Amino acid sequence: MSVKSAVGASTAVSVMAAMSVILALAAPSSARAASAEGQRLLQQLIEGARKEGELDLMVVSSQGEKGAKELTDAFKQRFALDIRINADLSGQESQQFNKASAETKAGIPSTLDLMQSEPPSVISLISDGGVEPIKNWEALLAEIAPEAYKAKDRVSPPGVAGQAFVWGTRVTALIYNSKLISEQDLPKTWREKGNSRFAGAYPVAPWLTIPLMCLLKYDKDECLEIVRSWGRNKKHVLSFTAATQRMMLGDVKFLFGNTENYFAEKARDANATIGVTFFDDLTPVREVFYVVRKGARHPNLAKLFALWVTGSEANRIFEKHTLTENLALGTGPVTQTSLQKFKERNIKPAAWFDSQKNLEKLLWLQSNDGKEYSRAMAVAQRDGK
Repeated sequence: MSVKSAVGASTAVSVMAAMSVILALAAPSSARAASAEGQRLLQQLIEGARKEGELDLMVVSSQGEKGAKELTDAFKQRFALDIRINADLSGQESQQFNKASAETKAGIPSTLDLMQSEPPSVISLISDGGVEPIKNWEALLAEIAPEAYKAKDRVSPPGVAGQAFVWGTRVTALIYNSKLISEQDLPKTWREKGNSRFAGAYPVAPWLTIPLMCLLKYDKDECLEIVRSWGRNKKHVLSFTAATQRMMLGDVKFLFGNTENYFAEKARDANATIGVTFFDDLTPVREVFYVVRKGARHPNLAKLFALWVTGSEANRIFEKHTLTENLALGTGPVTQTSLQKFKERNIKPAAWFDSQKNLEKLLWLQSNDGKEYSRAMAVAQRDGK
């Protein structure tokens, strides 16, 4: 190497070293500025919330009155709020969201400030213009729940970013009475569940949230045929809670439902003859989101709560009372139990917001063709036709 080249190389190294020092010094400064801005925005939101004095929101019915009080008290304490919170525990998520859409279309003030439900209802209300996005949500989330901010793309995923915020994720599993059937004898796939040898062994639910997620693995015609086979071989049409009760009484052998029913039974009796496992082909997960209503009477409180419930403080209370996982956050004993079971079985759960391709399928279900398909799916599950 020539002297000239050596000098040039030395100069380049010196310049790069200097730039590294500058960047290292600038990064903390930039982070401090971002944190300061986030703190300013949060303080502004809190001040606005205190002036509103009251919040009307949905809380999942399984939380119960005691759990709802613990949740809302923790929220008020966290932000030193002297306010009234009216928690609607009636459930009926689909009906509540249909009412919200009707209010939006009619230009009627929203009944609730904050609502919670699964992707189909949330996407529909967003499409109808009934959801108020939270401006600067990332900066606010970083201050309110830093642990949730680290997983922000799952807490408020692309497609609904800044509009919907995950407080929990409902995992669907095979729940069975181990006195009546062994894990080895259970169906291994969605298709096999419809085999005639399982006729009368299980109920189906009165809703389509799970059957429609078949589209994440199979094509439309295959899904209809799979669900028809379930409809032909079902014994009852029951909610997950009722189905679990009938299963423990020996009326059916297994069900395909939310894991919270397994955890609830084990919480009541650690020795209960109930097991949980997963299909090999598809384990659906439904995010449960909070959304702020467009035209909410108490928007600042609604936004503050929607962001706060994504964090570990709220998750601890949710898991305690609802036994619902939060795979977006990944903490909490219930969530950790399910994650360990996934690892043992090499299960990779699937959700509507996992990819753009999956999201497009969910959006298609909102179209006229998609709604017609959903009606056909309902007949398939109910009547096996």
